[in-house]
Amino acid sequence: MAKRYVEIEGTADFKTVARKLREAGDGQVAKEMGKALKASASPLVEDAQRRVQSLAVAGVRGGASARAARAAKALGRRKRLTEKAKQKAHRGSGLRATVARATSAKVTTGARSATMRVRAAASKMPADQRKLPRYLNTGRWRHPVFGQKDKPWVTQVAPPAWFDDAAEAKGPEARDQAIKVVAEYLERIV
Repeated sequence: MAKRYVEIEGTADFKTVARKLREAGDGQVAKEMGKALKASASPLVEDAQRRVQSLAVAGVRGGASARAARAAKALGRRKRLTEKAKQKAHRGSGLRATVARATSAKVTTGARSATMRVRAAASKMPADQRKLPRYLNTGRWRHPVFGQKDKPWVTQVAPPAWFDDAAEAKGPEARDQAIKVVAEYLERIV
């Protein structure tokens, strides 16, 4: 099974910093540390986004409805839809561009741990396409041909492991940077 996200957690320093930040009650320092941790993950996020955008997906018939769904998601709940906004949403609504936009870093500090995750968030994808980042990572998925009930399902393929390769290439660097950030903030609050 392919990895769905990269998670850096479990170091004793992460837990210590999370505890000390809570004890100090200083929300500003926690926000600063969160921003610094997110910045430490940016090489990994950028590499994953670059890799997914450069994938060569073997196309099959159809695809217009999927692009329309992604464009509608990009437009969201705008009160005023201008023609320019509609065109921009349609241009940026390709599968690879949508998956790249959904790929980001998330930092959380809880009662017992602090984590930094890099993932392609399903919540940032249209409802019927939330599994596509994972399928793109495996390199193969099936779907029915849109609008043709009597047609068989088709298979699409792409080079596998866009996310796993990015995590392998840039993950250690992101982890090292995150550990440096945590050590720096640990020194500040102790």
